Amino acid sequence: MNTDRDMMLVTALIRPHMEGHVVRMLHDLPDFPGFTFTETRGQGRGRGQGGAYVSSEFDLTYHNFLELRLVCRPELADEIRDRIASAAWTGRKGDGVVFITPIHSFARIREIGKRPEKSND
Repeated sequence: MNTDRDMMLVTALIRPHMEGHVVRMLHDLPDFPGFTFTETRGQGRGRGQGGAYVSSEFDLTYHNFLELRLVCRPELADEIRDRIASAAWTGRKGDGVVFITPIHSFARIREIGKRPEKSND
């Protein structure tokens, strides 16, 4: 990936049991971008109805999701979004969402970082 031009952040909230389908799809991409998953929970337009996580203090119900994040070149973002949506689709409410956000700057730490110089104290 390039550090000298804008990149796109693709973020998806998917059902946890669809993880394998989505990962296999990402591995099939010719320019595999790498990704990160985070466990999260939330409510959609249905306000968590039928969710698995219940907060008893306020009687709130949440759905568990995996949040997928990956950074890619702009010309790949729409295809990756569509492939994630296809791989994660069950046809039921709560399948999740996918959105794309511009990233102004992107760099790998190992490529731009430096070892601190040793002081001679």
